[in-house]
Amino acid sequence: MYRAVFGLIGTGGIAQSQHLPNLTRAPHVRLKTICDLRADVLAEMQKKYNVPNAVSDHALLLADPEIQAVVVATREDHQAPLTIEALRAGKHVYVEKPLANTAEECAAVVEAQKKARRFVAVGFNRRFAPAYRKVREVLWADGGPKNIHYRMADEYWRWGAAYPPGVRVIHELGHVFDLLRWLTRSEVESVYVIQSRADDEVYALRFRSGCVASIMNSGQATFDLPKERLEAIGTRGGVTVEDFVELRTFGYKAYPAVFRFPGHTHPDREYSPKYLFEKGGAEVLYDLRRVGWELREGLAGGTGAQTPPDAAERSRYLDGTCPNWNYMVDKGWLWAMDHFARCVLSGETPENASAADGLAASVLSHASIRSRDKQEIVRF
Repeated sequence: MYRAVFGLIGTGGIAQSQHLPNLTRAPHVRLKTICDLRADVLAEMQKKYNVPNAVSDHALLLADPEIQAVVVATREDHQAPLTIEALRAGKHVYVEKPLANTAEECAAVVEAQKKARRFVAVGFNRRFAPAYRKVREVLWADGGPKNIHYRMADEYWRWGAAYPPGVRVIHELGHVFDLLRWLTRSEVESVYVIQSRADDEVYALRFRSGCVASIMNSGQATFDLPKERLEAIGTRGGVTVEDFVELRTFGYKAYPAVFRFPGHTHPDREYSPKYLFEKGGAEVLYDLRRVGWELREGLAGGTGAQTPPDAAERSRYLDGTCPNWNYMVDKGWLWAMDHFARCVLSGETPENASAADGLAASVLSHASIRSRDKQEIVRF
């Protein structure tokens, strides 16, 4: 089997949770070189994933004529400049989301891509989630979606505490904007946002296709609540998806009533959820998240709370081998990367979100902030 030769710039959180495991097990990828400014992290990741080369200067990676594609997974303010630099070096680029912090920076990447005649894939991986690819098939067999509701809710109050209030839309909602554009095969005509408190909002979108959509965006949840849910109505039937593991169809005789999908694995984490989701679907998801939440809350205790007798085991589990609660479902990371690699080899245009799609998500994010802050409908 032919494999595309890849390099990775940035070996931090998202690289360790997704890109390094996926690049080293994607059937059509050969990871040759990784790059990071932190020598200790670089050495650790090189050894752990058996990567042939590790460099601290990304220019060395870009100068290697054998490397065909580069994954950029750095700080947000570095991603657009590094993508442009890689394109000018003749590389295809898979870049994490958001593509950039401003629409102007995204537009610069679009222009660089046109000049370089190389592929740019933005990390909106949900296009490759098995559950959502099936949703798209089912809905378009029924004339396409007419009404969609999407929930994106998690513990942003915990993991996003360092960000200023009100910017969750840039970090998280780009995924949903891209997914909705992909599901509807249409551009957004207008957006209106109302807020109950910081990072707790409802979005109303109208698409040129005539479809309408609402998004619940909340960073004030707890992780026993599954992070994402989709509900959609077609011409006569409908579908629901619970956090990527269970798809239910309604009114469609040509499709089973229930589809269940395996989970996503990481080499450092417990393996069983991958198969448990395929067997038990949403009920297993609810139970796993609830158990994890209860174990953590039990360790946290409170005034007068007793230390549980299995505290040491709980700590080892929660700090080490337990599933990564938001990453144990299959959101399409591996398949997005492998598809991109196959297109690098074949020259076929990727189905991944492009630089232009990254720009569209950025425009929608900033229009949503304007709508929320000015309390007005923003039309395109």
